[in-house]
Amino acid sequence: MLLCALLMTMGQIRVEAPAFSQAWQGAPVRYEVGADVLTATVFDEATSEQIRAKVQQHRDKRYVYWNRIDDATQPHVYRIVPNPDAPQAPPVFVGAEDMLDYGHSSVVTDLGFGLWSHVSPVDWDGDGDWDLVLSCPDVPQSGTYVYLQNRSGVFERGERLGDGVWMGVLGDVNGDGKLDMMAGNDYYDDIRANGMSKKMEGPVKQPKEKLRNFQTRMVDWDGDGLLDIIGASNDWEEYGWDQAYDETGNWTNGPLHGYVHFFKNIGTAEEPKFAEGVRLEADDTPIDVYGQPGPCIADFDADGDLDLICGEFRDEFTYFENVGTRTVPRLAAPRPVMTANGKLHIELCMFVAIECDWNMDGLPDLVIGPEDGRVSVCLNRGMSRGAPHFSDERFLKELNPAIKSGGLVTPWIHPETRDLYCGNTAGYIELFRWTNGEYREGRDLSIMNTPFRIMAGYNGSIQGPAEEKWGYTVPVLGDITGDGNLDVIYNSIIGRIEYFEIADDRGGITAPQRVEVMWSEEPKYPAWNWWKPGPTDLVVQWRTRPQVMDWDKDGNNDLILVDHEGYLALFRSLGGPKLAPGERIFKGEDGQPLRLNDHEGGKSGRAKIHLVDWDGDGDMDLIRNTQNTGWFENTGGETFVWRGDFPGRKLAGHTTAPQAYDWNGDQKLDLIVGGEDGHIYCYHRAALEEFDKIDAKAL
Repeated sequence: MLLCALLMTMGQIRVEAPAFSQAWQGAPVRYEVGADVLTATVFDEATSEQIRAKVQQHRDKRYVYWNRIDDATQPHVYRIVPNPDAPQAPPVFVGAEDMLDYGHSSVVTDLGFGLWSHVSPVDWDGDGDWDLVLSCPDVPQSGTYVYLQNRSGVFERGERLGDGVWMGVLGDVNGDGKLDMMAGNDYYDDIRANGMSKKMEGPVKQPKEKLRNFQTRMVDWDGDGLLDIIGASNDWEEYGWDQAYDETGNWTNGPLHGYVHFFKNIGTAEEPKFAEGVRLEADDTPIDVYGQPGPCIADFDADGDLDLICGEFRDEFTYFENVGTRTVPRLAAPRPVMTANGKLHIELCMFVAIECDWNMDGLPDLVIGPEDGRVSVCLNRGMSRGAPHFSDERFLKELNPAIKSGGLVTPWIHPETRDLYCGNTAGYIELFRWTNGEYREGRDLSIMNTPFRIMAGYNGSIQGPAEEKWGYTVPVLGDITGDGNLDVIYNSIIGRIEYFEIADDRGGITAPQRVEVMWSEEPKYPAWNWWKPGPTDLVVQWRTRPQVMDWDKDGNNDLILVDHEGYLALFRSLGGPKLAPGERIFKGEDGQPLRLNDHEGGKSGRAKIHLVDWDGDGDMDLIRNTQNTGWFENTGGETFVWRGDFPGRKLAGHTTAPQAYDWNGDQKLDLIVGGEDGHIYCYHRAALEEFDKIDAKAL
């Protein structure tokens, strides 16, 4: 018994949280621990009171997070017990730059990590089932991780191998029998031993300088017993980027191109050497799919040779049957990959797929990493009419992740119920209900049980038809109709401001309606839009957040948002959802109208604002997105002076989405920030005021 107690004491970590310069309620604490710490409990050293804690990985660091129970004006000692037998459910909101969680254990929801997921199935732990090596190259969580499958078929995040890479896929590049990570022009040697630390120059290079990305795969393509390299090019040179629609909405630039190259191994198995790449052809025509081919290579028709299935930038697959032989492959004309219900379309876009016999029935399936960081599987159902047919995709599940809603999440908390509404790149608005002090798993808002979704279609995105499946919903809550109930008002990839009413607490909504402006002249809209708005439509720069509030104190809620030219504007209420034309009453420090974005086309808009009394002086300040988040102080009336970024690491490659919210009811506003990776980052006001005081030190 004494020995057990001694071992437990030895396993504990004593730490000291530093003193803040002022008193705080529930000041946040974090302490960096090793990768082997998966859960933890924390005890107050003086009282032995147990404090709920959570453990999260942030890039290359893993932390235990908890809230202090003292007023934080003096140093305070705590004991951390790593990996307890019965860990407490993690807290919701600590505020030390941690990710918002559900607040209860045994959450099982879609596996997801970051924006973009490049996935490789492998039996990492040798237990006979498929695990995943998942690489995400994007901020803020860039990393390559191992996800282990447990006995119930649910995945748990395991070891972090290192930073993330573009188009990462497993192979054995140098013929030493060890597992390497291939990443375009480079590879990472023996990742089991070295993680992602040993970067090597790859044996082949992308065939053209201007490519958005280049993926390599290893396979014995020509049946000579040596592993060759198949390369895939994502070529945007002809497509350009944006502002290429004519006045009728037709795209005048070219399409995306996706090429596949064969680099033959002319060396040996132990010392591979590769010839110059040659374009693969199908029916004597070079293969060219709509960008990002993601080649999947296997004997899909079970005739003894290797066939090819290519993905693309959007949502379809193309099948190329090998009508030659195992040693002299010859690909037939392209055919769409089918399901029982027609063409195989995945839910999202910008995906990379890989072949794998996922259910171990002898047929090669498709494992898919789409844009929002999740992982899905389409099972091979066998041959039908001379081609393999697949099931519709199903998403793999993860145990106890933090809350995540797609990519570029735009969260807004209901001020009364604490329900969480999240927009995302896919165009959904997801509701996470707050029940008994915890969040329930998310569900998409729906109309008559059909998920509500905004998609750009062929010409709804200024960045072209490649973005037809994006939606970029940006919701906010407010009473725009004047009936005393909160509505959901949103912007999107389209740039037209619309709203709907909340029909029930289960995610039901009414049909969307357009906010109306009583224009005295032709409606305003961005100069680069090829289409014109309707006579009362409010069309502004895309992907910005509106805000509903009674700015002029006349008893009616107005609308404040970034207008068609990037200026912050007030649209006064004329009663209900009818508004007067925008007024640029908000001024910068120079006395000129406050402009939050002066860029054009695809670089326009994106501003996520929250007008709130941040400094407690009785007027409305302006919080906005930056690489993290920052604020303008209202120095009188409608004049705003930039006070700089809040402390913290970079959360955005594209944009963030902040909301100020008094989480713990201490009359001091805290902050949540929707990140690039679909997670929501928490900032207690103490962390924003004294960021350097949130880290505990070992004793």
